[in-house]
Amino acid sequence: MYHKKGRPLGSTNFYLPEDIARRKFLGRKLRRRRKQVKKTQTDIAEAVGVTFQQIQKYEKGLNAITTLRLEPLRIALEIPVHKTNFLINKYNRKEREDENKEGNRAS
Repeated sequence: MYHKKGRPLGSTNFYLPEDIARRKFLGRKLRRRRKQVKKTQTDIAEAVGVTFQQIQKYEKGLNAITTLRLEPLRIALEIPVHKTNFLINKYNRKEREDENKEGNRAS
């Protein structure tokens, strides 16, 4: 008899709010950089090997970007090797400064 594998029908993935926020943050960075280099979602998708719909989902934060896609994205977005942290760095400088100010007030 056939034994069905996987999760039960009707069940959904459960994501922590931090995970969703991280995906949206990365998506905003991806979109901003794509516009800076004046490329379309289709251009990026062809370079990475996915559909433009997948790039849309990355930018909206609906889908997470796998580690296998980071290097092709870096190349497609013309990010120099020494600036690879741009994609994976959680905070930009302004947000770090804001956090440091808040931390200093709390001390």
